[in-house]
Amino acid sequence: MLKENIDNFIAELIKNKQSYKVKVLRLIKSEYQKFETSGKDKVLDDATEIKILKKLQKQWKEELELFNKAGRDTLHLTLELEYLESFLPKEMSEEEQREKAADIIEKYLMGLPIEERKSMKYLGAIMKIMKDNYPTIDGKIVSEVYRKLLGY
Repeated sequence: MLKENIDNFIAELIKNKQSYKVKVLRLIKSEYQKFETSGKDKVLDDATEIKILKKLQKQWKEELELFNKAGRDTLHLTLELEYLESFLPKEMSEEEQREKAADIIEKYLMGLPIEERKSMKYLGAIMKIMKDNYPTIDGKIVSEVYRKLLGY
């Protein structure tokens, strides 16, 4: 978990005068604190950390796109985005995602009676299992695999 080491990383980067990395880590730390203080029983686990980092990544990419359209210098934004992405787990290929989804879906549906296996009502439960086990998996791919396995 990044949260446990973030203060040490910031201190080390300040010593090494890497200000753009410090900026990224401070923003991440701020987002973690917002999450933890946003309500009761908010626990920052690995899946939630990844979700927050992916949200920040999306925001950075949007900002980078706006800067490019405006013809502004994007070097700092690019460096910050690359540093942020270094904390994200490696993305699975689409084929790997399809295989993982099929394995989980088949495993989950095999425990159900035959007449219930063809129901779409279990898609939400499958999505939750997938997101818990593979936080970076694309929900659209899971849905496609689910529908294909059920013959929709």
